[in-house]
Amino acid sequence: MQRNIVIALAALAVVVAGLLPGVTTRAAVSPRAYVIATRAPLNATQVAQLKNAGVAVKYVYKNFGGAAGTIGANDLAAVRGLPFVKAVDVDEISQLDAVSVAPAAATGALPGTPYWLDLIDAEKNTTYDGSGVWVAVLDSGFYPNWRDYFAPASILVGRARAFIAALGNPNENQWDVGSDPHGMAVSATIVGHRFVDDRNEGGWGTGFATGAAGTYWVPGVAPGAKIIPVKVCEPIGCFGSAINAGVDYITSLKIANPGQAIVINESLGGATLDATEKAALDAAIAKGVVVVASAGNSGDGGMGFPGAYEPVVSVAAGGWTQQWDTDPAGVNPDKTWWLEDVPETGVDEVYIAGFSSRDLGPGQYLDVTSTGRYLLLPYPCARLYKDGQVTQGTNHRTCASKATPDNAHAAPFQYLFISGTSFSAPTVAGIAALMLDKNGAISNADATFGTMSPASWAPGDFETRLEASATPLAPGSVDVTHRTGEQITETWGADATGFGWVFVDDAIAAVP
Repeated sequence: MQRNIVIALAALAVVVAGLLPGVTTRAAVSPRAYVIATRAPLNATQVAQLKNAGVAVKYVYKNFGGAAGTIGANDLAAVRGLPFVKAVDVDEISQLDAVSVAPAAATGALPGTPYWLDLIDAEKNTTYDGSGVWVAVLDSGFYPNWRDYFAPASILVGRARAFIAALGNPNENQWDVGSDPHGMAVSATIVGHRFVDDRNEGGWGTGFATGAAGTYWVPGVAPGAKIIPVKVCEPIGCFGSAINAGVDYITSLKIANPGQAIVINESLGGATLDATEKAALDAAIAKGVVVVASAGNSGDGGMGFPGAYEPVVSVAAGGWTQQWDTDPAGVNPDKTWWLEDVPETGVDEVYIAGFSSRDLGPGQYLDVTSTGRYLLLPYPCARLYKDGQVTQGTNHRTCASKATPDNAHAAPFQYLFISGTSFSAPTVAGIAALMLDKNGAISNADATFGTMSPASWAPGDFETRLEASATPLAPGSVDVTHRTGEQITETWGADATGFGWVFVDDAIAAVP
């Protein structure tokens, strides 16, 4: 599901009661949802002052200065005038960055290594698997049948959370009620997933994606890591207040478990960075949480936040030049291409996807690139997508299970060859877990967070090591095969690659 970085303003409707005769009031204006950045974490007296100034306070952040609430237009000036308030911003909506019981035991071995693991030299790593590392996936949560795809031991159910809609309302029991399978696909990239092959699995035409029917296990980048699902996205998108609440929650986990290595993955983005989001990110990173985010799917439209923020590790999306090669008759794309061997020729086999956001200069920082084109992942809502890309119908995500004779309107398949920086980000989040498995003490805690001015930002130790390990990608152009068999020309410049392509063995070697 390819999603553009689109910002919408969230408004809460209120019913205005009839005014009492003889009582003078201000004109009735529907309050809007806002995030309020403050100079330090709020105390009880300051919360009371916010309320007295006209804020209906809904959420107070614990580890950084800020709150979420609704404010009427007539009260904005009073709130902004409070001495402890830094900024008041509309609770904006970011979008996910995709372009398009215990699991049964696998009955067959995959006939090859998934290309996206082969393309990053994951098979060269036989020492580290991410064991002991927690990866918090701030995303759309899981579907109720998530055990059909994941080994339950890889999901930290007791730590999973949901922060719902505008103002980030906390709800421990909503993380796996389903709204979009995006969070499951992101998590599967990291820890792997069960794959039940059928003639139309993957979403394109007929034929088995593995070459034969069966139940298989598709490896993840860091199969030993543990996923913490944190639902911060609804069908409409991801409210900033909910994202901030999720980051705040993970920061609290890190503070309570200082020796625990934790990575946050945010495969989402918005066009701006407000003071409250920056404070949330700064607090998490300063405590030693490694934050990885998608660069965005806006191509020449530029990067989104949080990826564009320097202390965050941002990831562009690339693919394999031999994708969708034809069958022996030279007629149709061969669905088994994803399991073919990738030659060990460095970056000669790599291209940058046209949708991957480019670094437009000051204020946007693109760090590295990894696989984000046509990964075969669990996506039971796939019938709502066209060629792996978002459509108008995507805003109404209702399907949850495979079609059966008595459920003909559900998804016709359970998995999708899907693209987006949504999946290059968790690829690198998985690589981060491997690096932290080797040395859990490295982080970006020493990054320069500075002010809202991009000129005051600088990377930390983890990011510097990862960047130095990457293999530079020269500008280029290549013709690649689309799933329909047509040729697409992909062209990229130096602004599309960051420091280059991340290979697992080189990234691990960069860790002391």
